[in-house]
Amino acid sequence: MPPKHLFVVRHGETRANEKGIEAGPLGYPLDKKGIKDVKFIAKTLADFKIKAAYSSPVYRAVQTAEIIAKPHKLKVKTLEELTEAKLKSKFVGQEERHHILTDPDAYLETNEQLLRRASNAIEIIKGQSTGNALVVSHGDVITALLEDVVERKTRSEKYYVIHPDPASLSIIALGQRPSLVLYNYRRKMFSEY
Repeated sequence: MPPKHLFVVRHGETRANEKGIEAGPLGYPLDKKGIKDVKFIAKTLADFKIKAAYSSPVYRAVQTAEIIAKPHKLKVKTLEELTEAKLKSKFVGQEERHHILTDPDAYLETNEQLLRRASNAIEIIKGQSTGNALVVSHGDVITALLEDVVERKTRSEKYYVIHPDPASLSIIALGQRPSLVLYNYRRKMFSEY
């Protein structure tokens, strides 16, 4: 039986994140804040039944996955499909952040290729895992993973994928770039895991 739930986590903060450096495939380790934040996620997920752990092969993602997988006594499997969006080398290590949707000319792959790669990662995980799985990756890749789910590609019938349950809490952070901080949090929501 394939995994029922994927616990998707973005790698913890590194010096590159703090300084606005485009890290790409560079092996930046987690900084103190990154380690502290990841340990919080590890503690949060410690009582959940997680049977497999997958990560991008980029060091900061592997380091994050290892911290979270430790309470479950899991070895982290790396998947190239989960690696950071493939940035052109002239941008790697520079103090300017790029995202595949807003600055596609900075990348060696298109958003469509990234979407296919992310979808392929899900298929690999479903084929290799039973039970819940941890997936650690990068911002653009996680966006692609979520887009694959939200686009409802699995069925021809129309339905809402994002549809809040009764008495649920969602939080939208407003500002320069609005973002969904929490979605569909509700009483006893973690009891099913």
